[in-house]
Amino acid sequence: MSKKRKIAIIGLGPRGGFALEQFVLELAQRNNLQNIHIALFEQSGNYGNGQVYDLKQDSSNWININERILELEERPKITTKEVTISSFPSYHKWRNIDFENLSIKAEDSYPPRSTIGQFLAQRFQSLIDPLINAEIARLHKEKVTEVLLLKDGKLKIRTDKNTYEYFDEVLLTIGHQPTKTSKQIKEWKEYVAKNDVPTLFTSPYPTEDYLNHNKLTKNSSIGIRGFGLSMIDIARAIGQKFGKFINLNPETKACSYQLNDESNLQLLPFSLDGSPPVPKPLNAEIDFWFKPRPEELSKFEKHVGNRTIQKEAKSTDFILDAFAPIAARIFFDLPKSKYQKNHNQVDIENLIKQWLKDQNYKHELITPTDQNALKSMREFVGMATGKRPISLDFCIGQVWRHFQPTIYKQLSHSACNDEVIAEVVALDESTKRYSFGPPVESIQQLIALAEANVLNLEVVKDPEINLTKTGWELAVHNKKHIANIIIDSVLDGPKIKDVNSPLITNLLDDELIQVVHDELGVVTDDHAYLISKNEEQTIPIALLGRLAKGSVVGVDAILECFGERPKNWAKKAAGNCVEERAH
Repeated sequence: MSKKRKIAIIGLGPRGGFALEQFVLELAQRNNLQNIHIALFEQSGNYGNGQVYDLKQDSSNWININERILELEERPKITTKEVTISSFPSYHKWRNIDFENLSIKAEDSYPPRSTIGQFLAQRFQSLIDPLINAEIARLHKEKVTEVLLLKDGKLKIRTDKNTYEYFDEVLLTIGHQPTKTSKQIKEWKEYVAKNDVPTLFTSPYPTEDYLNHNKLTKNSSIGIRGFGLSMIDIARAIGQKFGKFINLNPETKACSYQLNDESNLQLLPFSLDGSPPVPKPLNAEIDFWFKPRPEELSKFEKHVGNRTIQKEAKSTDFILDAFAPIAARIFFDLPKSKYQKNHNQVDIENLIKQWLKDQNYKHELITPTDQNALKSMREFVGMATGKRPISLDFCIGQVWRHFQPTIYKQLSHSACNDEVIAEVVALDESTKRYSFGPPVESIQQLIALAEANVLNLEVVKDPEINLTKTGWELAVHNKKHIANIIIDSVLDGPKIKDVNSPLITNLLDDELIQVVHDELGVVTDDHAYLISKNEEQTIPIALLGRLAKGSVVGVDAILECFGERPKNWAKKAAGNCVEERAH
């Protein structure tokens, strides 16, 4: 009997769990499960769901992708001589909701992240139990600190508890990694250490860290660094601790907020631009207003996916030139828009390109970025619920969302040069306030908190910050507020050179990974394997996820975790097992 090939997967969130599933499927099809051993490392113990979809997290943490499009595919039954693994239903079947026959007027649903976690954990458990019983796989609740490439081409793994040797391949699916502390946060940590009153929380999750802290009271003044999705989770969690949201209008999700008793609770979000998140359309009917026609999507896909066009690209203009005519056509066709007769198709196309290059661009059709944040939120809710004319920026953001899967597919491992890819990623990131926006209900809750004088938006835009004995003084013009608690809701980007987890820094030090661009992640091939600086060296390490941003465009969404990239890796990794067996 031939020696078993040893594979390790490090990180078992949604991406790692799906990659394992696809790998087992590929091995089963090749009748090669008897010659494999898979070591699985996940330090949190949240096998299959990871930390983002932790089962015990507060129900105030919602997903920001609607269930209607959350098409996580069914796993077929796997039967071999060694093992029988039952099938597992698709997400829609698991939820027992027939989304295909729901009325297009039915509001889209956004469940707590822990609900998605249950689906992922159950799916993983139904896969792993038979593999463990057949001695094909083994779980390790350990933190991996180093992966070493040995002279014979094998790999050694060091964890916080053990050392494991002679792996043939390693797959990294490690998600968010800690980064170097910013200068501002470093100063704040030192400041808090010297003063009794101020309290700093450097992460928005888990929410229990601050919800259960004795310094958080009904009279706290809480500064929230950042004005995005995590800020909403924080505001909702604290709001529900000290009061309740009362539904006023089921059709628009309008609500009011009522404190449990008298208090001086203050939430003070702040960010560099002070721009609020933009809600997604309320339901399928409104969402379809922004959906491109199949022939438009096909034409766009062929254009941006053309390798010759990619090679010759000097900027993102090749994307904008293909996108703008379609977005302009959709804007003209909207049942409600700010369209005025003195604008023609070419005018709107040029406006679209201008805005995508500079979202501070001012025009009568575009929501001004310098207007009051509460006014903007009310206007965007009106657009998302179909109750008010739609601005051009709202239209662009929603249309862009429909194009994102195509952009991600065609521009991952593209022929574009590194500078252009960095521009593509920056362009996509700049749209995420719209395309990755929260449900309408989340923004309605922020509006309710503001109307109850709990959410204070006077210092939301780039405040001057002074450190006092009683807290952070946040000042904008003549408005000043003291925050005695700060919660940092800004999640770090995948800038590889800022990552300080030992696993990544050791790979960098050993020159086993190279960087796409100073602002981005690492270089991988079409099957997710690392590409070494030494062109003659083949590295048996693959990486899926956000640290490959640059080689890959679009890495954070859960749909991408269940996409083609884990399947491509699984095919290659399973093929490598067969090749070795043949030798």
